[in-house]
Amino acid sequence: MGEEYAWLYELDPREGDPRGLADIAARLQCEGSTHIAASFYDHAFALDPSDEGIARARAEVLDSLAVVEHRIVFRYVPRRRYLMGSSTGEADEQPVHPVLVGGFWLSETPVSWASFAHLMDWSPPPFSHPKDPPSGDRTMFMLNEANKIRLQYCEDGTVAARDWHAHGAAEGSDLQELFGAVPREDPRRPIRYDRKPMVSVAWEEAVELANRISDDRVTYRLPTEAEWEAAARGGLVGRRYSWGDAAPSRDICDAERFDHFSILPSRQLPPNGYGLYGMCGGVWEWTSDWYDAEYYGQSPAVDPTGPGLGTERVLRGGSWADCADVVTVSFRNSRDQSPWWIGEWGKHMTPNIGFRLCRLQA
Repeated sequence: MGEEYAWLYELDPREGDPRGLADIAARLQCEGSTHIAASFYDHAFALDPSDEGIARARAEVLDSLAVVEHRIVFRYVPRRRYLMGSSTGEADEQPVHPVLVGGFWLSETPVSWASFAHLMDWSPPPFSHPKDPPSGDRTMFMLNEANKIRLQYCEDGTVAARDWHAHGAAEGSDLQELFGAVPREDPRRPIRYDRKPMVSVAWEEAVELANRISDDRVTYRLPTEAEWEAAARGGLVGRRYSWGDAAPSRDICDAERFDHFSILPSRQLPPNGYGLYGMCGGVWEWTSDWYDAEYYGQSPAVDPTGPGLGTERVLRGGSWADCADVVTVSFRNSRDQSPWWIGEWGKHMTPNIGFRLCRLQA
């Protein structure tokens, strides 16, 4: 049945009859072809997001395809053609070009510190270490330094860090007197680390986690840059942010809050059209691609995976510490992928870099 409707994947996202595509989607849904139906509904929605009937039917199908694994909710991004880039953005966001991607799941939120420790079989936060850590005093020093940054930003009830790279200690620890306690919204609440993104994450750490939980049935990895942008757009075409073109406000985006030194819980603000939280703002998110400022001029039209070589990996989404010009669906950033276990102060050691997982089913 998939080959019969392959023409959909050739359609420009600005072309087609939304009601006709929605009718095909409804028929496919009744026949049990839910994934293909999601692609048709999604294309119809892209053409006319104001049609309440299409939006409602699309949302129901996408919700039915959500998956919960490893205590993480994964949201489905249908396979279809998307427009990638921006005609008004930076030079490396141009030219705007169509890419065929999709048919994958993305974690509903960035991975939390508690989830990372659980899936890696590390000791739990706030003193989270591998059970068999790499040898070397310098290596463990760097891990502890990263944990200190996380202590300031990743606890669910943290109000504010003491400064940008403040090193702090958990309440009740021997280090609290030396570094100072992190202020919390309600000191009586249990200390937890599962509602905010994990930060100070090296690219290699994210890849290691994805490889660890993959098996013959399901592959986990970082999203490609094209997959990330398709997911961030939430089904909308040519819009600046995941919710549309309206400027970010503190009701819809965790951005422009550098004076606060804190990250909002991932689900505190509304999700985008795919049910994904914090795609714009929150924390920068690693992708699997090498960065190349001129890559869009030669990008493949189908499932692009970035250049074959590079020196830095692409980061997307902007963060709580960034301005409105940066937290768009098309802005491109990059950082060195150096891991903590080589014992160097990597460029990932900041309180605004995290990641989310992409899920592919065999």
